[in-house]
Amino acid sequence: MQLIRVVLFGMGNMGRNHFRVLQEDSRYQLVAVVDPVLDALPAPSVPLLRTVDEALALDWDLAVVAAPTELHYVLVKKILENNRHVLVEKPAAGTMQEARELVQIASDRSLHLAVGNIERCNPVVGALRRLIQTGILGRLVHLTGTRAGGFPRNVKPGNNVILDLAVHELDVFRMLLGPLQVLNSVGHSTQLQDIFDTAEILVAGSQGATGSVHVNWLTPQRLRSIRVTGTDAVATVDYIAQTCEISGLGLRGRAADILPELEWIASNGPLDRAFLPVEKQETLKIQLDQLARLLSGREHNLATHEQLVESVQLVEQAVEMAAQQRLRPWMESGTPVELL
Repeated sequence: MQLIRVVLFGMGNMGRNHFRVLQEDSRYQLVAVVDPVLDALPAPSVPLLRTVDEALALDWDLAVVAAPTELHYVLVKKILENNRHVLVEKPAAGTMQEARELVQIASDRSLHLAVGNIERCNPVVGALRRLIQTGILGRLVHLTGTRAGGFPRNVKPGNNVILDLAVHELDVFRMLLGPLQVLNSVGHSTQLQDIFDTAEILVAGSQGATGSVHVNWLTPQRLRSIRVTGTDAVATVDYIAQTCEISGLGLRGRAADILPELEWIASNGPLDRAFLPVEKQETLKIQLDQLARLLSGREHNLATHEQLVESVQLVEQAVEMAAQQRLRPWMESGTPVELL
């Protein structure tokens, strides 16, 4: 495979992670880093540039865009119009219409455009998908996703916890349930005025299953989990530890032929519990594998085309619904909450 020449846009927290894994992958050659605040950056082993135009004057194939969210649309549009492929951090754009425009530009120019919905590449999500496909959980009834902790050091107007965190759960739910409808969304602004730092989102899949997402920036420790409830068993996934536990009544007998690799957990009660083995890997490195597959025309699991647009659309709908019914702490209104 031909060496993929890359320019990295943005050297914040996520950009530095991209910088590290790109440097470690022999399939990619990092040509330059673009960030307007050069003085605050460590000196990398590649040229540091301040502007997009400086980068466009160089010869390269792919942009990895890890700039602030509010810059995604303008930046990606300009890069695509200069005939380079793009991997952009989530969300790909601020609105569904902007996302659709970017997808159209890429399609018209036969370019690849993908969004970095990173949990798609988490090996434990792949394990969960395989588990569901065996049918051992039965018919899916409900998914519960929790993503909490990690208040950003700098929260810019326009950003919120739904854009920052819920985008991941909504995308994973979409992968597992198919097309989604946002039924309701509620947001709390507890630290900064008019910026959601906590949210609850309710969605429904086309086959009747529902999903609930809780996200917040307030929890002291980082929590990243999903629970899938089926008619026959329940699966619980920890994204960080990359573990997948399955539990159910009579599970051991049913799993003997379907999932012989399950590692059973000792139990004195009627409930059978087991771990599905997961090969732990760094998710960002798997994303680079999938990106290489995309660029070479092979099958991949990245969000592109309509899935990219739908990812932005779900977030947009959730933010709009939350804005319509914003909750205010009772101490702001001066009226105590009455408990029934």
